[in-house]
Amino acid sequence: MKNYKVFTSLRFMIPRLMCTQHPDATVKITSVEEVDEALVAFAAYGCEEVMVDYEGKTTPYSQPKEIVAKCHQAELPLGERYFLTPRMPNPKLEEFERAMLTVEAALIANYFSVKLMGRQAVKWIVLPMVADVDTPHLVYRLLLRKQKIYEEELGTKWEPVEVIPLVEDAFAQLKVEDLLGSLISKMEEKPKHVRLFLGKSDSAVKYGHLASSLAIVKLLSSLHRVEDRLGVKILPILGMGSPPFRGGINNPRLVHMETVQYAGFNTVTVQSAVRYDVSYDEYSFVREVLLNACCLRTLRLDVGGEVDTVITLASSNYRALLSKYAGKVAEVARLIPSTRERVSWTVYGRSVVAHDRVVNMPRAIVYTATWYAMGLPPTLLDAPTIVELAKQDKLDAVLKALPTLKAELTYDAQFYDGATAEKYVGPELVKTVEEALDYLDIKERSGGIYQALLRSPRNESNVLAAGKYRKFLG
Repeated sequence: MKNYKVFTSLRFMIPRLMCTQHPDATVKITSVEEVDEALVAFAAYGCEEVMVDYEGKTTPYSQPKEIVAKCHQAELPLGERYFLTPRMPNPKLEEFERAMLTVEAALIANYFSVKLMGRQAVKWIVLPMVADVDTPHLVYRLLLRKQKIYEEELGTKWEPVEVIPLVEDAFAQLKVEDLLGSLISKMEEKPKHVRLFLGKSDSAVKYGHLASSLAIVKLLSSLHRVEDRLGVKILPILGMGSPPFRGGINNPRLVHMETVQYAGFNTVTVQSAVRYDVSYDEYSFVREVLLNACCLRTLRLDVGGEVDTVITLASSNYRALLSKYAGKVAEVARLIPSTRERVSWTVYGRSVVAHDRVVNMPRAIVYTATWYAMGLPPTLLDAPTIVELAKQDKLDAVLKALPTLKAELTYDAQFYDGATAEKYVGPELVKTVEEALDYLDIKERSGGIYQALLRSPRNESNVLAAGKYRKFLG
């Protein structure tokens, strides 16, 4: 708790902890409850930033303004120590009007925060699924033009709201230097720094755990060179959750290792599961580790010149399995309960190109929960690649680049049940998983209550009970 007291007494220009509205907890939170939840995130969980989420989610457009009003009543220093950061819909992937309304909601929140407190509540807005420079530049222009109207018509001025590009694709992350260079060149003034959001979860859905982990580690390792070339300070935000497949950085059992593997971040997400499915003491431990690790720059990535080769191999093997088992995933995914007011994944999901066909997948949390429900944690879908690398004497190099990988797979093996998994994926993949675990000398397997849950009939209550046992839904 010592670090927490120090943290709450200081003013940080760039937030370190970002509380989010991810539906990865087993506890359901309504959009009405999210207003008070934001205040609790500031006051009790020590987050300087709350992400109000509109991506594929039916969040009321009045929510940022309502949080501003409640913070004013509670005398919380919003705009000074605490900030609201909306995540807007990507106008290329969702309805354009929803993107426009989110921008308006952010600016209205600023209008009222300046009017009530003399401070700007929203300094940043997150644009998800960024793969090109045109979309963030569009949002950048929209923000400038709309803000100008507020200044001219209402006489209310504040600093320009900055766009945070959220890059959630392993191969786009490998090309982020070009993306940032193009984006900066289109700005009216060259910024002193850029906040860059790196998403692990959606990248893992598309390419698997191994490829998505390597891509982020490689990017974080190259930041010094990118900063020198662009002449701009890059402040990475890590978007990760509790299960290893989604980064594991919120997991009390893994956080001390994940922060070493992903060293180099300035901000990290604090998602719902670590706030609602673990004790406050466990949360406090996670928070302290994250705060101590933040802003430490990485010094390494050492897998020779084969990083890109391993990423390509791992993603190809993973997508072959994705294509093969897409039907089973879709079938079981319908049993995963929604714990936030997101739209159905059948309306706004993920499209993955796998072996010359487009496969429609759930979003990351439902997808992750689905594989756990089938007795096969999704990290184990990299088993064919692990076996292949081991036979080529290349596995040690990958374990050096990803020093937490064995611990992640050991952790997930306690939720693996070959008998259950075989009912969904057949004996061939189960045999490969066992072979991969043998290569890594991992003996853990599910047992007791959790194994009994896996071997019981699958329904929503069963899925929730298993999630409570794991301390995260997905």
